Amino acid sequence: MSKIFEALRNANAARKANPPAKSPDINSTKKHERRRSLRRPFNEIIRVYGSTSDGKSFYEEARTINVSVHGALFEMKVPVQVGQKLMLINEGNQRQQICKIVKTKVLETEALEIAVEFPVPHAEFWKVFSARPKSRSHENDRHPRMAEAEVTVAV
Repeated sequence: MSKIFEALRNANAARKANPPAKSPDINSTKKHERRRSLRRPFNEIIRVYGSTSDGKSFYEEARTINVSVHGALFEMKVPVQVGQKLMLINEGNQRQQICKIVKTKVLETEALEIAVEFPVPHAEFWKVFSARPKSRSHENDRHPRMAEAEVTVAV
């Protein structure tokens, strides 16, 4: 047993004398944004309803910049704050969605760039996201590779 303790002491002494090289701290390097879902360009008008900091209700037609199943980025003129809730209405498909402001940025045009997130993913709110793929037919269940492959045979 003393040989084990002696080996451990020697290993600790060697480690203290030659510490391992530190890997770069991920948090100290330039931070990269990590998105939960793909953003897609979407240049459309949506209706935005909310209330100002003094409690007055407002309505504005805002232009979207890009969208995802988790939220959107759009421009508007009414001043709003991070944490505030808005209701968005997409006239293109008659959908509505409550969202929360997560970021604001003042643009050179004095408009605001607003980033919002949905409480749960909502792909159907934007007409740019397709529906889930159809399930396979029973015939293709026997040969799943046949359903995935598209083969053209010329005769």
